[in-house]
Amino acid sequence: MNTQDPSERYHHGKILKDYIIKNNLNRKGGMNRLALALHMSRQGVYGLYKQEVIKHYNRQAIIEYFDLPDDFFPNPDEKEDEYNLMFREYVNARMKIEQLEDDLDKAQARYTTRLLMNGLVDAPENSEKNNVYVLVGFYADTYVNHYFDPLYLHRLSKMKVPDVQGGFAFEVGNIDIPELSHILLGDLALCNHLVEFYENIEENVPYIVVSNRGIAGPQIFCKYVSYFRRKFRLYSPDKSVKDIELSQFEVEQVWKVKRFLSLDPEQYGKFLDDSIDIHEFE
Repeated sequence: MNTQDPSERYHHGKILKDYIIKNNLNRKGGMNRLALALHMSRQGVYGLYKQEVIKHYNRQAIIEYFDLPDDFFPNPDEKEDEYNLMFREYVNARMKIEQLEDDLDKAQARYTTRLLMNGLVDAPENSEKNNVYVLVGFYADTYVNHYFDPLYLHRLSKMKVPDVQGGFAFEVGNIDIPELSHILLGDLALCNHLVEFYENIEENVPYIVVSNRGIAGPQIFCKYVSYFRRKFRLYSPDKSVKDIELSQFEVEQVWKVKRFLSLDPEQYGKFLDDSIDIHEFE
């Protein structure tokens, strides 16, 4: 692809000037003869050098005088086409860069999350040997803005759950999945598998999806999920429930649900009080 600036490649005046200088046509009265052929002054010919698009009748006169090919002066419309092509290429390149930056940021966040999750039970300050971080209360905005921050994660409530090395437990809302109708508001979705490769998402398996875009801001969903070409579809077998579509930029984390947990009212109240304090995290 020609990398010359289109503003020069399609500039009729510059093309004319370069041709005249290259072929020494500005010597020995050459400019006077050209001016005569164009029915203008020498100064008028020099004025053509500044014109991005030389008028059609002057272009034709120049082509006939120098016996040039008919397409010596590029069609002005081609300049717009070239700019449009370059703009599209720029936008595509910019999008790829943004995708890579987004992927790298989230990969680093996943590494931090796994490191803390798997090391929680052995942390020196964890005398009770809790192994699961708990997120209750609908403070998705706080989690979305800080889930990559170890200081925030350390302040989350914690509990002990058997049979897992470490994990996160998210309070679930209305998940609209008939097969899980026994799951109540306030129950927790226990997750210990933070999805790395979205192509491996399984059908008809509940996932926690942490999104920076919901109806009223960031939101944490518990849904069935499908993924294709950097797009997520959150769906329910109940066809009366509208699907939710999210771009990969709008999804911060995807967790595979291991099982659901129920809390007694006293324990839930304690976690909720802790969450209110954490909500003020800055």
